[in-house]
Amino acid sequence: MSVLIAEGLTKIYGSSKETATTRALAGLNLKVGKEEFVGVMGPSGSGKTTLLNILATIDTPTSGSIRINGVSPTALKRNELARFRRRELGFVFQDFNLLNTLSVRDNIALPLALDNVRPSEITHRVEGVAQRLGISHILPKRTYEISGGEQQRAAIARAIVHKPALLLADEPTGNLDSKSSREVMDAFVDLNAKDGATILVVTHDPFVASFCQRIVFIKDGKLFSELRRKNQRQTFFQEILDTLSVLGGDFSNSGRN
Repeated sequence: MSVLIAEGLTKIYGSSKETATTRALAGLNLKVGKEEFVGVMGPSGSGKTTLLNILATIDTPTSGSIRINGVSPTALKRNELARFRRRELGFVFQDFNLLNTLSVRDNIALPLALDNVRPSEITHRVEGVAQRLGISHILPKRTYEISGGEQQRAAIARAIVHKPALLLADEPTGNLDSKSSREVMDAFVDLNAKDGATILVVTHDPFVASFCQRIVFIKDGKLFSELRRKNQRQTFFQEILDTLSVLGGDFSNSGRN
């Protein structure tokens, strides 16, 4: 069963005579199965960000279709789309996007509170997901009182507390040191393996990609190639580096493994 089906995605920016057109995506197809952990990689300008924005329902394709958990977001009205995004999607960002005015507990609870979930159920879910991610001890704290790694795990907790169909992560370790990056990626692996979370990570970092089960490489808005993990993570890491050397472009942080 596919949680995500994207077919023929094309995105063109600029259409007037005064504005040059840019084709960010060119007929891209992508499927993500239930409980899959997929990475998307590509050099700068390859279409990664555009693809993520379309999958996140922040942007719409010029042509092509997308279905998430059997629903086409582009067919939904504004209020329906907001509810769909809140219930079916989870988001993890590079800069955490936590609210400094709220405690960690209230940050995690926010998606449930917006959906009018009962307070007792909110407490149960928040405490459960915090325990899973090893951050129960920081629930009363404010975001400025905790480390970057703890902030990102809190952001992951917020993204999964409502049990979304698809978890989307954009450069989730971009602002973290090596130790915190490993802890965050281990958390993703754990959520995928034990909770069956379906995860799609967009990254330029081979270290991050090496934790995934499958990597989709895109170039010039099209599918370039695909790798599936068959061996240990270190071996997969090297296979990713080899593919990137063929793909070309700017990739950093390739020394970590």
